Order: sequence, then C-alpha cells, then structure tokens
Amino acid sequence: MSGTASEPRVLHVNDCASTTVQLVAEAGRRGLPWHYLPLAGQRPGQGQGRGRRGDWSGVAGRLAFAGAGARWALELGARAARADLLHVHYASVARHTGWTRRPFVLHAHGTDVRSQQYEPRWTGPIRAALRDAVAVHYSTPDLAEHVLPHRGDATYFPVPLDLTALPARRGGGGVLFASRWEAVKGLDEQLATARALRAALPADVELTGLDWGPGAPAAAAAGVRLLPRRPRAGFLDLLAGADVVVGQGSGMLAASELEAVGTGVPVVAALRPDWYPPSAPDAQPAVLGGTAAWFAGAGQRTDAVVDAVRAALADPDAVARDLDGPAWLGRTHDVVAAAERLRRQYRTLA
Repeated sequence: MSGTASEPRVLHVNDCASTTVQLVAEAGRRGLPWHYLPLAGQRPGQGQGRGRRGDWSGVAGRLAFAGAGARWALELGARAARADLLHVHYASVARHTGWTRRPFVLHAHGTDVRSQQYEPRWTGPIRAALRDAVAVHYSTPDLAEHVLPHRGDATYFPVPLDLTALPARRGGGGVLFASRWEAVKGLDEQLATARALRAALPADVELTGLDWGPGAPAAAAAGVRLLPRRPRAGFLDLLAGADVVVGQGSGMLAASELEAVGTGVPVVAALRPDWYPPSAPDAQPAVLGGTAAWFAGAGQRTDAVVDAVRAALADPDAVARDLDGPAWLGRTHDVVAAAERLRRQYRTLA
C-alpha cells in the first residue's frame, strides 16, 4: 500500500552510527510514514559501528545466519511492497535490496565507499548502486572524492543528531580517544598523539579509548587504557564524562566526534582545510586545533594537538564555554532540519 501523494512511505534499510534510528524517530514525532528495517541479525540501533552482532561461526552459526537471511529477505519483500521508496544506508547493502525493484536513495557512510568499493568483489556492485539510485547522499566531507566521480549529483548530508538525546557534559574522566584504532581513522597520527600525550601529561591524567579496531593493542602499548565497546547510550555517557575528547587523526569529524561536541566536552582535532572550507555547511567546527593544527604540517601536527589538549585540561569549563559545541552542532547537524530536508526530497522523488 502506497503512502499519500504528499507524504510518501519510506523504508530505511540498515543503520549506521544511529543515523537511521534518529531520522525515523524524528519522522515518528512528525507523523511521517518512515520505517526502519535492520539487517539480518542486527538489533535496532546497533548499526555498522559500536555494537556487536551474534556469532555466526561454525556449521550451526552458518545455518543460523542463512535462516536469518531468508527471514530478512521475506520481511524486506513484504515491507518494500508497501513502500514508495527505499532509503538504503551503506552502499554494499544495495546489493541485497535491488531485487525488490523499488526506487531507492543511497546513503554512503564511510568504509563502504572509502575502502570497500576498491575491493575487486565489491567494485561492481557498489558503483552500480551509486549509478542506479534515484539520489545519493554521503555523510562526511572526506567521502566526496570517492562518490562524486561516479555520481556527480551526490550531495553531502551532515550526520544528523538528536540534540535532545545527548547527555550534558560532566567531565572528570581525563582524556578520551573517541574513534576506533584503524588506518582509515588516521591510526598513525592517533598513536603518535597517544604517545606524545602520555609523555607530556602527569601520570594521574588517564588516557582512555575503546578496545576497537586492529590498532587497539598498539594504543594500549602507547599508554591508553582500553575500555570495552558498548551500546550507544553507554558510549554517549562515556563521552560526556571526559575532560577532553581527542578526535581521529584522519582530518575529519565523524559521528563519535560530533556526539562529543554535542555534549559540550572540549574536542581536539586537526581538520583538513579542503574538507572544512569557509563555504562548507559545517565550516569552523567548534573544536580546538581545527584547520590551524592541520596547517602546522605532519611533523608539527601532533605537537599542535598535544598543546591544544593541555590548554583544554588547564580549564575545561572555560574552554567548553568558549567553544559552545552544542550551539554549533544545532546549526549544522540537528536531526530536525535533516528530516525536513529528506521530507522535501522524498516528495519530489516519489
């Protein structure tokens, strides 16, 4: 059954960094007919990132996975038949939804187009998804170079966040590395920063991060206390409890750093100026370091980040007040504005 002419029925498939969960929740508050189908074996809100899926190893695990996949395909078919439009999150997922023959919006979230599309077995399916979608969005500015050559009309869709769901900063937890320890997150810079901070800060200032990513053992060796991964609510609480959050070393802000900004905790990151030019929707992010730290050059960038962390630790309250991260986030990443943008687009497409 189709939606009304004015408000199409939209099925969001998959969730990444809680983008889908937050958009669909906002749609529900506004009475919009948007719905969410997690992937097989994925709990609602779990997404591609912080949560863990079940164990599908061994013969029993493979059989269970096949059964879950079959049930998921049946549910997808039934729910897609009642939708006017699909909104597919993560480019490789489109390979599993194309058989429904429903028009779809494709939402690229990071590793899918930054890394996976260059793997031989995925290049064809991902580029076909970029080509065949009725519209394409990408969630962080670094993805433009991986999307636009294949879909020139794709648009940057800043990560939407429900500002009311972010806990308020309380501090007291030392320095927290928010990102996973992986090359695409700027692992070498993260590790260099961790080593430099451990050498520069008093021993009673704790460095913490998630036990997440192939570089986690190296982070532990650099002096970072690793904490277990946790559901989103627990992760947000962890962010709010930090004195300072250190962003990833890749030169951009992903969902974790943005969520930290939204709690009001001072965030330190070196940002690539070509990804955050003055004309960008989210130019001049409310972080310490910023493009000035990036301009310092590779050799001095770590020093610039360390200096910014030390400055923030000297008076976290004053720095948090000066940065006013929640206000900046509200201007650039509010889920209310993001949902309205999609509502207008869906009406045009459907």
